[in-house]
Amino acid sequence: MPNAEQNRMGLNNLLQQRYGTSAASHLRWESVKYGDDHNPTWTFIVYIDNIEYGRGSGGDKGSAKEMAAGVALMQLQRQWAHLLL
Repeated sequence: MPNAEQNRMGLNNLLQQRYGTSAASHLRWESVKYGDDHNPTWTFIVYIDNIEYGRGSGGDKGSAKEMAAGVALMQLQRQWAHLLL
């Protein structure tokens, strides 16, 4: 993947297209760390308007957040397809 934050940027762009300048107020992230400090597993959950749209896990915060953003992006693109023409 050429850009390590491709899904997060895509999600932010989609939310801006849908909500305009108030996009950030519709987005919320939660994170949980499991395991030892030397070998953690991170899980990120992304919420849009307090509804869970994506969840991702990985060995570092960035990859877990990117995975969650990708899941959310795919779901929102399908759900909002009629609004994004």
